[in-house]
Amino acid sequence: MIWVLAFAAALVGAVLASEAEAMFGFGAGFLIVAALGLLYRQSSRIDALTTRLRDLEARRGPQPESRARPAEAPPPEPSRTVAESMAPAAAAPEEPPPIPSMEAAKPAPTPSPSPAFERPAPRPAASRAPAAEPDAIERFAARLRAFLFEGNVPVKLGLLVSLFGVAALIRYAASAGWLTVPVSMRYAGIALAAIAMLVYGLKQARERPAFGLSLQGGAIGILLLTVFGSFRVPDLLPAGLAFALVLVLVAGAAVLAIRQNAVWLAVIGFLGGYLAPILLSTGSGNHVALFSYYALLNGAVFAMAWVRPWRAMNLMGFVFTFGVGALWGAKYFRPELFSTTEPFLVAFFLMYVTIPVAYALKGREPGKVDATLLFGTPLIAFPMQVALLDGETMPLAFSALAVAAVYLLLALWSRREAKLRVLGQSAAALGLAFATLAVPLALSARWTSATWALQGVALLWLGQTQQRRWPQAAGIGLQVLAGLAYVASFEWGHDGMAILNGHTLNLLLLVAGAGTCAWLLDREHEHQRSPGGALLAATALGWWFWAGAREVERLDNVHAYTDGADLELGAGWLVFVALSALLAAGLRRLSDWRKPAWLPALAMPTAVFAVVVAYLESSSWLSEPRGFTLLALAVAMVVVLPALRGLTGRQASTHIAALAAITLALGLGIREGLEAINAEALGDGWRWILPWLPLAALTALLLRRPTLAAWPVGADAQGYRRIALGLALLVLASVWVVTQVVAGTAAPLPWVPMLNPVELFQLIGVLGLAAWLKSLAPQAPTRPIAAVALGAAVFTLMTMATLRASWHWGAEGFAGTPWMTSVDWWDVASWTVSQAALSVVWSLAGVVCWVLGSRRGSRPLWTYGALLLVAVLLKLLLVDRENLGDLLGIVSFLTVGGLLVIVGRLAPRPPSRLEASE
Repeated sequence: MIWVLAFAAALVGAVLASEAEAMFGFGAGFLIVAALGLLYRQSSRIDALTTRLRDLEARRGPQPESRARPAEAPPPEPSRTVAESMAPAAAAPEEPPPIPSMEAAKPAPTPSPSPAFERPAPRPAASRAPAAEPDAIERFAARLRAFLFEGNVPVKLGLLVSLFGVAALIRYAASAGWLTVPVSMRYAGIALAAIAMLVYGLKQARERPAFGLSLQGGAIGILLLTVFGSFRVPDLLPAGLAFALVLVLVAGAAVLAIRQNAVWLAVIGFLGGYLAPILLSTGSGNHVALFSYYALLNGAVFAMAWVRPWRAMNLMGFVFTFGVGALWGAKYFRPELFSTTEPFLVAFFLMYVTIPVAYALKGREPGKVDATLLFGTPLIAFPMQVALLDGETMPLAFSALAVAAVYLLLALWSRREAKLRVLGQSAAALGLAFATLAVPLALSARWTSATWALQGVALLWLGQTQQRRWPQAAGIGLQVLAGLAYVASFEWGHDGMAILNGHTLNLLLLVAGAGTCAWLLDREHEHQRSPGGALLAATALGWWFWAGAREVERLDNVHAYTDGADLELGAGWLVFVALSALLAAGLRRLSDWRKPAWLPALAMPTAVFAVVVAYLESSSWLSEPRGFTLLALAVAMVVVLPALRGLTGRQASTHIAALAAITLALGLGIREGLEAINAEALGDGWRWILPWLPLAALTALLLRRPTLAAWPVGADAQGYRRIALGLALLVLASVWVVTQVVAGTAAPLPWVPMLNPVELFQLIGVLGLAAWLKSLAPQAPTRPIAAVALGAAVFTLMTMATLRASWHWGAEGFAGTPWMTSVDWWDVASWTVSQAALSVVWSLAGVVCWVLGSRRGSRPLWTYGALLLVAVLLKLLLVDRENLGDLLGIVSFLTVGGLLVIVGRLAPRPPSRLEASE
């Protein structure tokens, strides 16, 4: 009642005040009466409380001054033992216990725990865990430590230092001319001294093996240096004789090492042999002599591998041969030297392909593969072949086929013995990789990335088979290098035919390499989440999308159909998305691997943008042959969704995005069809509402028939149905808000309030919101939000419907075509007829809500009606007051007044809170 009186006083104050001070009078009247009413209510409450307190004191009567004190607690009994406390009462002494003294009355101290509980008993010493097996770095360090610090250490170090010293001495003496004796005599003296040291080492090997072997290795190294130095001096040692002596020395070192089973003797001797051309080089670049010399050394290593498979010898020959060859090629190679260089590369390649066979047959662990040589040989030799061919594609393709043939023949030969199974599998993988590589090489020279990607797969697989970490790490590292190599050789231009061109095939090989490595890592973890697998799978997806983007951009400029129409970006990307979904479905059916499910989950959302791009490129694209791409997308959705069962998140992304793309395409198709009818004869209401019918139909299915809407997965979509429904309702709500400012012409039909396309759509939205509010439980936390949203939506709808009716019935003509009708709603709202209509409509709505809320006991509904009526009163005071001189303004005042009288007659009071809660 206070607020009613305050509002009445506010109206009186506004009427009594002048026109300029109407707002001041309204506020002053409202505040004064409200303040007086609140003071009166507060004083009444204070008086009531005082009276009630006096009544309570009168009923209780006088109270005694002193109250009974609680009995004092007896003194604590002295502590007794457990035995005394459990003794029967008859055993107690007859005489009463003496009065305890003050000391005895004190509480007994808490007994200290027994020594057994003071500290826990010592635990037995835990048995030592077995020592972890040393990794490759620790094993290498142990071998290096054993070589340097075990046996006759001074002799080993001294001989190594002597090798460098003798080589430097020979070079310096030859250049400075210090020696007065002939060069031939100097070299002969050095050779005789080395032979003497060799003989002495042979004699000492029986009694002191370490000392004797060290002398033998040093002597062989010095002899090799001497022979090669003599060969470099003009007219001193012919080439044929030099190579013969080198062959003899290498063979002698091999024989001595084999007979005495001394790998370090061979290492020392061959180390001097490999270092000789480096230390005594004059820069002339005589590659034939250099490679012939290395061919002899590698021939010795190759022969020794079949007798004594020493891995150290094999690795040393591999590193020096290809390392020195790469350095020479980078500095001296010219295309005209190809005929004298290619035979050596082929010979070295075949040698180091065959050496792993000997290691697998007769190594320390027969059957174990030397992965470094098996995979490192093609990894190093093939890039050298590319450098020699200067990037010519067809010779590279034939080279790849030749390498593939070598490895496939090796794989077939390895089937003869069971212990060569791993070797055969590795060779087969390499043969298949190079056979695959030959195809893009025939079309493009981008060999590096594809080679490393495929070999990375083979290395990772071999490392998992042998349970060795280094090959696995190398395989993953090769995938990274493959990507860097592709980026380094990237060119934007297009080459060759569509899809079957070198660039795209190279990208597909990168996809296959990274994807296979991700599958191998996840398989090792039993398809659990592997960080490395996730990273490689993401890399494969990146390569796949990049390949698709390049091909779609290419197809944008080529004629795909016989009628000359171009497959533009939007439709082309829809084809790519459909292919991605079908590929993922195939991979999911072949294996239970989860990573392929990310492909449609990431690709399908891009189809929504592709539909928009296709429409912008050609609004009639659905009526053209490229419109079949939408059918391909729908078929891909039907195929891939069953393959994603059990992966709710990825299935949800794929399904919702596919439905969004299809409904958007159908809506844009409807819009294009309406535009093709007649833009001048069709109202904008149809064009705004009809394109959203597919989405509205899908929303209705999600609400009423969710199983039908979720076809072909049915009940599996229950986990994300609310997400799809929420997104659809969000879009429809956005359309509902946007269409509030639309003129809503219904041509060729006449415009009727609430029976035109725009307002029917808005009315359906309000009814749907009301149905949702009704379905909520009374205690639901979202119920207040839904009630406020419903009230705002109803107010907006009836306000804009009133203004729209005023415009349609009051405007003399349109400001433009029906399709792009532009209405200034602020100007429409300033019309007198609009203000009068708003007052009447708001009043009618407020009266209905007030009466229904009071009759049904709905306090929220009554409050909403009261707020509407307050808004009408404020509007009359602030806006319609200026129109009292107009007939419409007077009618609005009379109508509002009459409605308020009806309210007072039908619903004089609001529903109580108890009724509302019931």
